[in-house]
Amino acid sequence: MPDVVFDIYEGQITALLGHSGAGKTTLLNILSGLSVPTSGSVTIYNHTLSRMADMENISKFTGFCPQSNVQFGFLTVKENLRLFAKVKGILPHEVEKEVQRVVRDLEMENIQDILAQNLSGGQNRKLTFGIAILGDPQVLLLDEPTAGLDPLSRHRIWNLLKEGKSDRVILFSTQFIDEADILADRKVFISSGKLKCAGSSLFLKKKWGIGYHLSLHLNKRCDPESITSLVQQHISDAKLTAQREEKLVYILPLEKTNKFPELYRDLDRCSNQGIEDYGVSITTLNEVFLKLEGKSTIDESDIGIWGQLQTDGAKDTGSLVELEQVLSSFHETRKTISGMALWRQQVCAIAKVRFLKLKKERKSLLTILLLFGISFIPQLLEHLFYESYQKSYPWELSPNTYFLSPGQQPQDPLTHLLVINKTGSTIDNFLRSLRRQNIAIEVDAFGTRNGTDDLSYNGAIIVSGDEKDHRFSIACNTKRLNCFPVLLDVISNGLLGIFNSSEHIQTDRSTFFEEHMDYEYGYRSNTFFWIPMAASFTPYIAMSSIGDYKKKAHSQLRISGLYPSAYWFGQGLVDVSLYFLILLLMQIMDYIFSPEEIIFIIQNLLIQILCSIGYVSSLVFLTYVISFIFRNGRKNSGIWSFFFLIVVIFSIVATDLNEYGFLGLFFGTILIPPFTLIGSLFIFSEISPDSMDYLGASESEIVYLALLIPYLHFLIFLFILRCLEMNCRKKLMRKDPVFRISPRSNAVFPNPEEPEGEEEDIQMERMRTVNAMAVRDFDETPVIIASCLRKEYAGKKKNCFSKRKKKIATRNVSFCVKKGEVIGLLGHNGAGKSTTIKMITGDTKPTAGQVILEGSGGGEPLGFLGYCPQENALWPNLTVRQHLEVYAAVKGLRKGDSMIAITRLVDALKLQDQLKAPVKTLSEGIKRKLCFVLSILGNPSVVLLDEPSTGMDPEGQQQMWQVIRATFRNTERGALLTTHYMAEAEAVCDRVAIMVSGRLRCIGSIQHLKSKFGKDYLLEMKVKNLAQVEPLHAEILRLFPQAARQERFSSLMVYKLPVEDVRPLSQAFFKLEIVKQGFDLEEYSLSQSTLEQVFLELSKEQELGDLEEDFDPSVKWKLLLQEEP
Repeated sequence: MPDVVFDIYEGQITALLGHSGAGKTTLLNILSGLSVPTSGSVTIYNHTLSRMADMENISKFTGFCPQSNVQFGFLTVKENLRLFAKVKGILPHEVEKEVQRVVRDLEMENIQDILAQNLSGGQNRKLTFGIAILGDPQVLLLDEPTAGLDPLSRHRIWNLLKEGKSDRVILFSTQFIDEADILADRKVFISSGKLKCAGSSLFLKKKWGIGYHLSLHLNKRCDPESITSLVQQHISDAKLTAQREEKLVYILPLEKTNKFPELYRDLDRCSNQGIEDYGVSITTLNEVFLKLEGKSTIDESDIGIWGQLQTDGAKDTGSLVELEQVLSSFHETRKTISGMALWRQQVCAIAKVRFLKLKKERKSLLTILLLFGISFIPQLLEHLFYESYQKSYPWELSPNTYFLSPGQQPQDPLTHLLVINKTGSTIDNFLRSLRRQNIAIEVDAFGTRNGTDDLSYNGAIIVSGDEKDHRFSIACNTKRLNCFPVLLDVISNGLLGIFNSSEHIQTDRSTFFEEHMDYEYGYRSNTFFWIPMAASFTPYIAMSSIGDYKKKAHSQLRISGLYPSAYWFGQGLVDVSLYFLILLLMQIMDYIFSPEEIIFIIQNLLIQILCSIGYVSSLVFLTYVISFIFRNGRKNSGIWSFFFLIVVIFSIVATDLNEYGFLGLFFGTILIPPFTLIGSLFIFSEISPDSMDYLGASESEIVYLALLIPYLHFLIFLFILRCLEMNCRKKLMRKDPVFRISPRSNAVFPNPEEPEGEEEDIQMERMRTVNAMAVRDFDETPVIIASCLRKEYAGKKKNCFSKRKKKIATRNVSFCVKKGEVIGLLGHNGAGKSTTIKMITGDTKPTAGQVILEGSGGGEPLGFLGYCPQENALWPNLTVRQHLEVYAAVKGLRKGDSMIAITRLVDALKLQDQLKAPVKTLSEGIKRKLCFVLSILGNPSVVLLDEPSTGMDPEGQQQMWQVIRATFRNTERGALLTTHYMAEAEAVCDRVAIMVSGRLRCIGSIQHLKSKFGKDYLLEMKVKNLAQVEPLHAEILRLFPQAARQERFSSLMVYKLPVEDVRPLSQAFFKLEIVKQGFDLEEYSLSQSTLEQVFLELSKEQELGDLEEDFDPSVKWKLLLQEEP
C-alpha cells in the first residue's frame, strides 16, 4: 500500500471497494492495530495509533469485525458474547443487558444456546458481527461483515448500521457492489494498494458512468436494424452494446433523459414489430468498479457474461464459445490412471504435501531439535570430562611431598625418613644414595627401637638380610595416601645410586583408561538414557493428520478420490524417514562422543539397523492410530511425547526389577511398543545359555525373534488403521487397493414424515426422482439423485434431567440434477443447504433417505467428486501451484495432462500472478478462486459448489461464472450450487430450488419462479434530499394507488406495484420521469420482480406451524411491514 491518504467522517458510512488483494483487509488491519504500517500514521479522534498509550484508549471505543470468524467453537452464542463483553471492559452489571441487546438486534434468539461450532457459516458470521458491535463502539471497522449471509440477514445488518451511524465512524469493506451503493454514503476505491477515487454514488456514476441501459426483449419476428434506427432517431448518441436473438441492449447518455418518454411511447407502438417487453436501468457501481479496474463494462440487466456481444469487436463474441472448447477439449483427451499406479501417484503426492508442510513447521522442528539436544547432555558431559582427563598433566610423586630435606626444620606433615637396619652390618652405601635424593634420613638400629606406637614418621624402610643379599620392606603411614609408591621410588633410585648409575626413576600418578571395547550390538550400557528420549519424538513428527482434519483438507482429499491407505503411507514415507534419520544421527553422535575406541561387528550393526527401522515404523503408525482416534480434539503433542517417555522409563525399571528375568523382558518387549527398541537390545545383550535353555531356542533364533517384534507391531497398527478407516468407508469414492476397502452404500431408512401441502413443482420433482431411481437409463440418468433426505442433530440438554431435543436440519428433500445442468440451492442461513451438500459428499450421514451419484448405483465407482466447500480447505504454507499439482495427482491425472489442465484453468481465472504465492498471503477472494479450480480440476461428472464466489470481487465473479457455464453447458456433467447472491444464481443456474426451514419450497427455472411468485413490479428510487422522502411517498401513492412500500434505507425507497398499475410501461415511465424531475431523484428503476425479491417473499413465510414441537428453528423469520395503499 504505497502512500494511501484519505479521511473518514463521523456520521457517515464509508465503503472500501477493490479487487481481491487490493489491500482492503491490510488497511483495516492497520486501522484496527492488528498490523503496523511500514510508514505513515493513523489518527482516530486525535489519538495516534502508533502510540501505545493512545492505542489502549482507541481499543476502548473501537469495534472490529475481521474477515475470518473469531468466536470459540466450544462456547454457545450467548457465552461468546458474554466473554467478549467482559474483555471489552463492559461493566459486570451491564454485560447481560448488552448481550441480550445484540441477540435481539441480530434476531439470534433461537440460536443463542447453540454451540458456535454447530452454527452454519452465515450464523457464525452474524455472531462475529455481534461481537464487533458489543458496547456500542464509536468506531466500527468491518471487513466484509455480510459475506455468507442470506439477503434477509444482510438487510437486517444494513438497517442496524443505518440507524446507528449518527455520531459514529463506520468503515466497511465489501465485494457486494449493491451493498456499497445502498448502504454507504461515501465509497473509496482501492486498486493494487493505491487509492483510485472516492466519493458518493452520484459523483462516481457521473464521473465514471456510461449511462442508462435500455434492454429490449424480442421475438423471432423482430428486425434488429429497424429497432436500432428507431432508438437512434430519438437519441442519436445511443449505442448498441449487446445483441442476441431474443435481446438487444443499448446505452443511452445520462443527459438525454428528457427524450425517454417519447422513445418509450414509440416502443409501445412497435409491439407488432416483435418487441415483447423493455426495461431501463442506470449505470451501476458495478460498472464503475470494472471501469476503474480497466475492464469492459457489463450489462447489469443480463448479468453481462453470456449475451454481451460487442458490435465493435469480434473477439468478445466468441469468448465464451472458445472457453467452452478449451475446457471441454481436455475432457475428451485425458486418460486418468487407476489401481496401483494411481495409489503410487497419490502416495507421492501426499508425501510431497507432508514434506512441504514439515519445512514450514518451525515450532515442531525446534522442539525436535531441543529434545535431540537434551538427549545428549549426558554423553556431552561424559565427553567433556574425558577430554579434560586426557589433557590433564600427570602428578609427579616426589619424596619432598612427605619427607624433609637435609637441614630443613621439622614441619607438619613432613617427617624424616626412618631407615631400620636389620642386616647386622653397615648399609652406608645405601644411606649415601638416599641422601643424594635430598631426603633427611633417621637411622635406627633394630635392636635399639623403643617400641613406641607413636606415628612419628610418614614412612620407613626396613633393610634386612645379609651383606650380599639385602631385602627391603616398607612401612607407611596410612594417612599419607601416596606414600607407598613414593617409597618404592626412593628405594629404586637408592639402588641405582649404589651402582653409581646416573639415571633417575620418576613416578607419576594418572587416570587409567580402557583402550578397547567390543561394541557388539551398537549400544553401551551408559547410553540407554537417550533411547527413551527417542521415543518422545514421534508425537512431534507424526501428528500432522490432526491439522488436516481440522482444516477439512483430509475430507477434501477423500472427496477428490484419495485412497485412505495412500494418505497414511504418503505421510509415513516422510515421517518414518525423518524419524529414522533422527535415530541414526543420535547413534552417530553417540559414537562420536564415545570415550572408547569402538570395535564394530558388521553383522550385529546390521541387526541394529533393521531393528531401528522396524521400531521407527511401528511407533510412527502407533501415533497415526492415536491421531485418528483423537482427531477431533487438540493435537497435544507435548502430552503424548511425555507419555511415551514415561512409558519407556517405567518399562526399563519394571523389566530390571521383575522376578521373571529374561522371560519378563521378552514379554515386555512384545507388549509395550515404545519399549521395543530398548527391549530388543536388552535381549541381545542378555542372551545366555540359561535363557536359550529356558526358551528352547538357539542364540540366532532369539535374535531373529526379537528382530521381528517391531515389524509385528507395525503390521498390527496398520491393521488397526484399516479397521478405523472401514468405519468411514461409506465416504469412499474408490476401492482401496491396499486396505482392500470398497465404497459401501448407506442403509436406507424410510422418511418418517410424509410430504404434505407441497407445491406442484415439488411434487413433480419428487416423482421425477422416484422414476430416475426405478428406471436406470444410462443416457438419461441424472448425475445426482437425492431422495427423501432428512437429517436430525441431537440438541443440547438444558440440564441432566431434561430430554435431549432434536434439531431437524433437512426434511424430506428430493431433487435430481440432470447431465449438463446447474441447479442453484438457495435459502436463508441455517435453511439446510450446506447440510444437504454434506450428505451428498458423505461427510454427513442422512437420518433418512438416500443419495445416488452417477456411477455409484451399481456400475463403476464414481471415482471422485468436485467439491468447493464453504470453508477454504487449504494448506496455508503451500503455494497455489503446489495445491493444483497435488490435487491433479490425487484425481489421477498424468503429469503431462495435469500441466495442461492447470494452465487452462489458471488462465481462465487469471491466477497466473498468484501461482507461486503461499495461500496464507492470498486474499479471501483468491482463496475462493483456488477452491473452485480444485473442485473442477479433472472434469468430475458431479460438482458441488457451496457459496463459491463469497468474498470475490465483481471481476472474479464474472470469470468464475464464465468457467461454470463453459464447464457444464452441453456436457455429461452436472453441478449443485448454493449461494446467497441472487445474481450468481441468475447467471449460472438452469434451475433454482429455494429451501425454507429445511424443506424445498419451490423449484424450477428462474423465469418460471419469477412468473409464478413474482407477479408484481418493483419500483426502486434513490433520493438525494432526505427531506423529500415523505412528499415523494405521497406522490407515489397518488400515481400508483395500489403501491405498497417494502423497505427503506434512508435514501433508497422500494415499492411493490401491481401489474395493472404499471401497464402500459410507457405511461409508467412517463410518470416516473415527471417524478424524477420534480423531486430531483438520483436514480430510479422499474422492473419485474427479480429472483432476490422472490427469495425474500418466500423466506418471509412462517413455517413454524408445520414443524414438530421439539424443533428449535435456527432462524426466526419476520414479516416486513407493508403500508396499505
